[in-house]
Amino acid sequence: DDNQDRIPFLQQTKAMGHAVRANYLYAGVADLYAETGKDSLLKTLNLMWDDVNEHKMYITGGCGSLYDGTSPDGTSYNPADVQKIHQAFGRDYQLPNFTAHNETCANIGNVLWNWRMLQITGDAKYADVMELALHNSVLSGISLNGKNFLYTNPLAQSDDLPFKQRWSKDRVPYIGLSNCCPPNVVRTIAEVSDYAYSVSDKGLWFNLYGGNNLTTKLADGSKVSLAQTTNYPWDGNIKIAIKESGNKPYSVFLRIPAWTQNAQITVNGKAENIEAISGTYAEINRVWKKGDVIELNLPIEATLIEANPLVEENRNQIAVKRGPIVYCLESTDLPGKNIFNAFIPTSTKFTAQPIKIDGAEMMSLVGNAKIVEPKNWKNVLYRPVNNNSKDAEIKLVPYFAWGNRGHSEMSVWLPVSK
Repeated sequence: DDNQDRIPFLQQTKAMGHAVRANYLYAGVADLYAETGKDSLLKTLNLMWDDVNEHKMYITGGCGSLYDGTSPDGTSYNPADVQKIHQAFGRDYQLPNFTAHNETCANIGNVLWNWRMLQITGDAKYADVMELALHNSVLSGISLNGKNFLYTNPLAQSDDLPFKQRWSKDRVPYIGLSNCCPPNVVRTIAEVSDYAYSVSDKGLWFNLYGGNNLTTKLADGSKVSLAQTTNYPWDGNIKIAIKESGNKPYSVFLRIPAWTQNAQITVNGKAENIEAISGTYAEINRVWKKGDVIELNLPIEATLIEANPLVEENRNQIAVKRGPIVYCLESTDLPGKNIFNAFIPTSTKFTAQPIKIDGAEMMSLVGNAKIVEPKNWKNVLYRPVNNNSKDAEIKLVPYFAWGNRGHSEMSVWLPVSK
């Protein structure tokens, strides 16, 4: 399973083994299905996708929870059958935070796989995963200035861990013993424009949003040119201006992300009677002409997220998302205090505030928390609960931006206070 060759693909029922090679295998099988139309390939791909998304993917879209795993997992009375796998998918719900591996290449593989699934099905759920991974676990693999890189992408970082981890806690210019992640993340960022749109016999599909200009041809060869203006993902207002179009009707398909509710669409200032259902594509069919303007409003709010209680590491903790962006608490923004002593009341309402990190403009989230007064845990394993806490204001930053202001501690999941 280190090379995904222990079990023939069509006999697989669970995502196992080396996560990078698994995701790349699934992407290749999706290509094969596109060429052959063999139903058994798509059936097994769907099994793998459901397993990853329901049991094994991090909230950031990261994949491959274990530095070292075994395949097959569980009790075996024939040890020769058990393989040690590095960078492995774990058991269902086995999603540690401090020791999450989440190799940047595995997260990129998740994008490549879902891109192909989107092309062969047109199901918006695959674009949702692409967006999630690209904005979080892929982008975290490179510094904001583009000069330093991460091999692994954990969801928590502490200087107090009593063991040394295999890979650097900070981004580095060169990752020794592995030459894959830096060039892979750079070429992936360069290719994002290729994923933004798709063309089918029905028309033009908007998969990923961002300010851009598009000139392309539809399936019938007619030319389309448009300009998209937006501050997405910090703002959910998207304006699409048609610059050139043919004289035949075709559909524009606007992705309505699963994370938003009550999306609104107007054309030339008039509300469209169109179903804008979360997690689908909204279709607008007409003869488009130069000067037409589509406006899409996707309400974006900070949301507290909880994990399935079977994810042991995240029980009684919350994470915070705003749109597709996952946030974290970084020690840089809580000086003099231990970030792991911060508790988030479920009543907390986070407010978005502009922030600039290493020259990059983004939105931080500001809200209230309770900070438990620290006590020394040296040589102590258990003790009575510490009920002494103080109210404090905390600032969360996008997960992809952590570690760009010097060495720091960080956590995506924070204890909840009800």
